Amino acid sequence: MNMKTGTMEFEGHRIRIYTAGSGPTLLLLHGVGPGTSIPANFSAVTDVLAQSYSLVGMDLIGFGESSRKTKDPFFDFELWVRQAMFVVNEVRIRTGETSLRVWGHSLGGAIALRLAAALPFISQVAATGTGGGQHRVNPPLDKFWTFPESPAQLKDAMMSSMLDPAAVTDDLVSARYALLQQGDIGPYFARMMSGDKQALLDSARLDPALLAGIESQVLLIHGRDDKPCPAEENALYLSRLIPRCDAIVLGRCGHNPAREYPAKTAQLVLAHFAQPV
Repeated sequence: MNMKTGTMEFEGHRIRIYTAGSGPTLLLLHGVGPGTSIPANFSAVTDVLAQSYSLVGMDLIGFGESSRKTKDPFFDFELWVRQAMFVVNEVRIRTGETSLRVWGHSLGGAIALRLAAALPFISQVAATGTGGGQHRVNPPLDKFWTFPESPAQLKDAMMSSMLDPAAVTDDLVSARYALLQQGDIGPYFARMMSGDKQALLDSARLDPALLAGIESQVLLIHGRDDKPCPAEENALYLSRLIPRCDAIVLGRCGHNPAREYPAKTAQLVLAHFAQPV
């Protein structure tokens, strides 16, 4: 499905907005990586999700078709949280809905949990390959957070995050690499990820007290073989601290369940959202 696109303005930045489907609103939040965007993270599941929900996705500032920051830090977790809160509130005002659902992938999962902690009307959260836990930067994450100088390097980085090599298609690599060649996207990403990557990762770590205060129903889906973002240090750790939280670990699955097992992942998320609040 080709999602419709539009824009919003936030703190002097243009935000690319994607919409599709009909029904209650489901906000989608992507992760942080070379060439990532809403389509890059969620295109494998948008068709089935749009049958039940009005999808609203946004490219984080500095990614996809959203505008860039002009001053450091380019890796700005707090800005991305504020951006997500802004879009959620705009959607709520326009639709009049009293409760909203959010699905975040990777670092987008950590953003989704921050939203749930701050906004009582976030009734349900799903997160795949979520960050926000206690893990250290490891070689696969370091590789994925390094600007690729060629399609081969990008493919190698993406292979480190997926268990099944067949999921990293040449078309997927070509599309992401082409995006990185547009304008200042490549140099911007390189500058974003320069310096102390552990400090960047730590900036998205979620405080235990914050997690304990989340009242939303939460589902964490994580690949057992997620190398850059291990389940034990993220989903399983977080699930012990969030009161109403289920964690599902998928065998033979890497960092992106929605791309590696789209039908199964969509089914689990839809069943979670179908539960009475």
